[in-house]
Amino acid sequence: MAEFREENLSKSDIGNEHHTTVRPDPVRTGPLSEAKLLGRRTPPVAAATPHRPVAQPLDGYRSLAGLLFGYALLIAGNGLFQTLIPLRMLHTGASTFIVGLVQSCYYGGFVAGAVFNRRLIDRIGQHRTFVAFAAAVAILASAFNVFASPWAWAPIRLLTGFAFMGLYTSIESWLNGTSRNENRGQVFGLYAGINYLAVGTGQFLLRLGDGSDGRLFSLVAALFAAAVMPVSLFEGWPVRVADESLNRLPAHTWRDSLRSMAHASPLAIPGCILAGFLYSTFYSMTPVFLERTGFSTSDLSTFMGVALIGALVPQWPMGRLSDRIDRRSLVHVTALISMSISLTLAVFHVSAIVWVGMLAYVAVTFTQYSLIVSHVNDRTEPHLRVAVSATLLLLFSIGGLIGPAIASLLMTAIGPRGLFVFNACSSLMMALSAKRAQRAMR
Repeated sequence: MAEFREENLSKSDIGNEHHTTVRPDPVRTGPLSEAKLLGRRTPPVAAATPHRPVAQPLDGYRSLAGLLFGYALLIAGNGLFQTLIPLRMLHTGASTFIVGLVQSCYYGGFVAGAVFNRRLIDRIGQHRTFVAFAAAVAILASAFNVFASPWAWAPIRLLTGFAFMGLYTSIESWLNGTSRNENRGQVFGLYAGINYLAVGTGQFLLRLGDGSDGRLFSLVAALFAAAVMPVSLFEGWPVRVADESLNRLPAHTWRDSLRSMAHASPLAIPGCILAGFLYSTFYSMTPVFLERTGFSTSDLSTFMGVALIGALVPQWPMGRLSDRIDRRSLVHVTALISMSISLTLAVFHVSAIVWVGMLAYVAVTFTQYSLIVSHVNDRTEPHLRVAVSATLLLLFSIGGLIGPAIASLLMTAIGPRGLFVFNACSSLMMALSAKRAQRAMR
């Protein structure tokens, strides 16, 4: 954990034709190759030239300070934005179902971004991708406040999701490329911990106004723009891969890529989709549940902030634990706990039970995506930085696209408790998927 460099690429390997790959476990069906996933190979690291210096390995976490600080500002703004949007829509008279559909458009943008952003990142690199899309989401946050129609909000949310897909892919591909199997859980635990601290802090900013206050949208835009500054000063981003230098192989479809990933890790596809169900529904529909059950804006802000900051507590310990035992087992156990809590909340609506139950639910459930991502990356070759991250986020986004719409239908049909019925069913499917993956790879 002290060193943030690639385990399998020594100095003598630089410039060679072939790189060392991750040693597969005996139970694996074989590592996921870049040829299978993308239909191409990334060229070997180029020698330094006056116009193209070779990126130096990272010297521990301190070298990531600029990136992580910029990421924290970005997520704090997005945390406020995610909660502010449904409140603004409800204030204008939108129905629960319309809120769910517009919020789903955010993850529709994620899906579109997964298809198109990979080539962009290959061309201009992670650094410039981050700067460009951070500026874009600042503009979109301001635009959301200008309009008062679902027909305008939906494309704005779609474009926001597209931009955030590029941001997350640029960050996560760099983290995955510089971590090892032995510490990947801890690295993602730290990354997730920063995420929940920032998004939880963003919730408390809601106390500065209410859902109809345009100044809060300006604050969101300011945080997005501020994220550019520390990242612009950060050194050590990887050298970009020029598109013309790629060694092309026959093109592969997304279906072929997903099939290859399913063989390498049976939990990858159902796990990421169901994680998308659970995560997106919490962000999109929990504010609706709280508003419909009588929470004031101040109480809602406090509740969301405490819940999301509380989610960071188990991130690093769970990551460390997952580096020692089977990550699939942890996904199975946490999913069963999430299901039990959701069923309890579906039956009991006492304020104290809602507070305690939701805090416990978030703390347990919000470790699952990191566990799944770490598990999948254990079983892939080490140079699939952009490709693997984009594919996993694509699966997560498909879940995010579908989840809020289904949850909003249940909430319309049976009332606010429909949110917890949806969560319980999704958690049960997650537990069954993890159990199936364990049996398939014994």
